[in-house]
Amino acid sequence: MFSIPHPGNFESLKIIVDEINKHRKINKKLRKESFEVYMGFPEFIGTGRATLYKPSFEDLYRQVNYAKKNNIRFEVVINASCIGGIHLTSKGISYINWIFTQLKNIGIDSIALSDPYLVDLAKSNGLDVNVSCIALVDSLDKALFWDEKEVYAITLDSSINRHFDIIQEIKENVSCKLKILVNESCLYKCPMRIQHFNFFSHANTQNVPALDDYYYNKCINLRIKKKELIIKSPFIRPEDLRYYKGLVDIFKISGRSHPIGWIKRVLNAYLNEKWDGNLMELLDCPRELEHFYYLDNRTLDGAIEYWKSCNKLCSKCNFCKELAEKALKVKT
Repeated sequence: MFSIPHPGNFESLKIIVDEINKHRKINKKLRKESFEVYMGFPEFIGTGRATLYKPSFEDLYRQVNYAKKNNIRFEVVINASCIGGIHLTSKGISYINWIFTQLKNIGIDSIALSDPYLVDLAKSNGLDVNVSCIALVDSLDKALFWDEKEVYAITLDSSINRHFDIIQEIKENVSCKLKILVNESCLYKCPMRIQHFNFFSHANTQNVPALDDYYYNKCINLRIKKKELIIKSPFIRPEDLRYYKGLVDIFKISGRSHPIGWIKRVLNAYLNEKWDGNLMELLDCPRELEHFYYLDNRTLDGAIEYWKSCNKLCSKCNFCKELAEKALKVKT
């Protein structure tokens, strides 16, 4: 299955559906493939990413029906990493239960959450739950915790994308589906990841008058200083999806906060499982680096064979640093 980012407005959904149907017509293999779209819905709880458009429940109902008529699942993302404890108050619980009831009545197929208590509430309201990547599931122990809650799927922490042994162990021991982010290019084992998610979680619901996004700017600055950090980012190229088939169930394309034109480009690349040109044009977070670096995708052919067996002891290995010198060029 492919999980596709949706900015949230009806016009963008129609464009995404048209692209999927176009590929279904010309690619026999994709006719048998399953698809879903996912969108942020920062109603009271918030989400861990910026949200371009917040539809009403009525608009959401129309979008869900449109997706289902085209045989496409619909997932709503409410994956705030922090909501200040309000979800554990009587008023908070009552309002969240009301939201979940509305989503159930609308007919969404699943909801992405990161908080264990919210997962319990959603399950009690009859909703299928996808555990968000914000839950940072990077080990079997964490995966088993969520699997015991009988969730529909777990989105793995992208930091283990190239840890095939960990993914294999999780796959062999859980009953739920596994979802993997293919084009998120956050720093490997990012030390600011949870703080950045917390910032967005509050900013989405409380209109925080932040002067700037420190974490985003720092992320860009670090990669300009050390460009090997880009290569170490746990992205999966379109050509390398085949290495994960049978290991995970759902390929999730990151980027719901980006314009629909960018989403179309990335969607086409991953459905075709091929991209010739600057790989930076497909990578989410921080997308702005595509204007600074040119990363020839062909120079990365075969690199995954090394990453599959890499022990990630970076101080004893220069593979990514040497590859960055070869593959990454500063635009002039």
